[in-house]
Amino acid sequence: MGTRSAVATLTKDYRPSDMLELSNLTYRLLEELRVDQANKVLTGGLVGDPTTPSTQASGTGNTEWRVDRTACVVVVDGAMKEFAVAADVAVHTGSFLTGLTSGKSCVAAIVAKLDTGVVSIVVVKGTPATTGTQVGPTDAVIQAAVGSGKPWIKLHETTLNRTGDATVTQAHDNTARPVLGVTAGFEIDF
Repeated sequence: MGTRSAVATLTKDYRPSDMLELSNLTYRLLEELRVDQANKVLTGGLVGDPTTPSTQASGTGNTEWRVDRTACVVVVDGAMKEFAVAADVAVHTGSFLTGLTSGKSCVAAIVAKLDTGVVSIVVVKGTPATTGTQVGPTDAVIQAAVGSGKPWIKLHETTLNRTGDATVTQAHDNTARPVLGVTAGFEIDF
């Protein structure tokens, strides 16, 4: 596998006998490609600050956490779905985000899941923690939220920081999605 945005070059001439030794590796590489093609973001799906800013009411008042999302095409376990552009997508709304007090932050993962042949986008929130120590929901937490055995892919993560009694800021990570050779953790040593 070449580096990102670079063309892979073949630096060795292989004989048929060489390929016999590499057959297991070849099958593993083909399986990585199969899984990658069946679980990916094909286009778009980036998040950014919402059209209507996120807010926090004083004390334990309502947390209104939103993001804007560009149009996207995603594939989850071989099922493809196109989603239109969406403004003010609710990450959390209508109540206080428990634990999000001043000086704390929360990371939410936005994932696409496949359930009985239908791909949908869902939000899975992590646990609020002191700003700088917050982490997104683990794969196990996401799996529990989407349902046991249901396939999913992460589209992105978004973070809400409560900087004062009634003030919030937010940040977004659009690199959390699966990328073959970057996030698969598959290393090859020839």
